[in-house]
Amino acid sequence: MLGYEGVRSKDDGKFEVDLEGGDGERLYPGLSYGENQLRWGFIRKVYGILTAQIVLTTLVSSITVLYNPINDLLRGNSGLLLFLSILPFILLWPLHVYHQKHPVNLIVLGLFTVSL
Repeated sequence: MLGYEGVRSKDDGKFEVDLEGGDGERLYPGLSYGENQLRWGFIRKVYGILTAQIVLTTLVSSITVLYNPINDLLRGNSGLLLFLSILPFILLWPLHVYHQKHPVNLIVLGLFTVSL
């Protein structure tokens, strides 16, 4: 069946198809080695950026919640709280404008992540 190997079932000994097994090397069958490496590099880059965003967002939010002076500052200053609430929406514009400029887009993406 489409080049997939069967896997024996523990219950009745019949072969089942393991669609998630893969061959461990190719992302898509039929791609050349260079294209495959390029795709895997892109996937690693995207997951690396997403991981950095999640870690940075967790760090900033935990500092904001657990560090009392920052917590008190945000409670006492409603103008600052309003500005920090609007800042992510303001930073969406530079993210759109500089999406093709490599070092600038990563800096703006980092600022956007911290502002969340």
